[in-house]
Amino acid sequence: MKINKRKQRGATLVSWLIVAGLGVMAASAVVKVAPYYVEFNNVKGMMKVIAGSQGAKNANMRQINSKIEKHLNVNQLYALEDAYYNSKPGTPAKTKTKNPFSLKKLRKGKNKRVLTVQYDVPQSWIGNLFFLVKFKHSVLLGEPDVVIETKIDKSSGERKKKSLNLR
Repeated sequence: MKINKRKQRGATLVSWLIVAGLGVMAASAVVKVAPYYVEFNNVKGMMKVIAGSQGAKNANMRQINSKIEKHLNVNQLYALEDAYYNSKPGTPAKTKTKNPFSLKKLRKGKNKRVLTVQYDVPQSWIGNLFFLVKFKHSVLLGEPDVVIETKIDKSSGERKKKSLNLR
């Protein structure tokens, strides 16, 4: 029997299979979650259009809901549609959720109101493993180019400060 005096270089077949398996798992995770991020970019555009529409500054929640429903009927925002229509009256208690849209008045500022969308998307991955993707976006009604950020204190986890950033 010959003895190979050279040391082995490179990876073995088993290590290549492990790396390929991890790559396939990462690719499947991206394929499952990426469409919801694309959809969220469309939701941000919808919020900007609603905030910039005529009369949005003084609109009540019923008027804003009608604008939202028009956009939901035209655009294919399936995850947001599920969250929105499952919050409506008449929905079975088993699937009932909180309305993803909220309208709040700012403490500082004259008659300025913020429209916020916040919803979760559970997505199955492999077997009983799930991804839970949380989305949140806010716009200032009447001023669609203003982005509202909430800063969170890392030590206590409490929301400390709200700021307006002009784009």
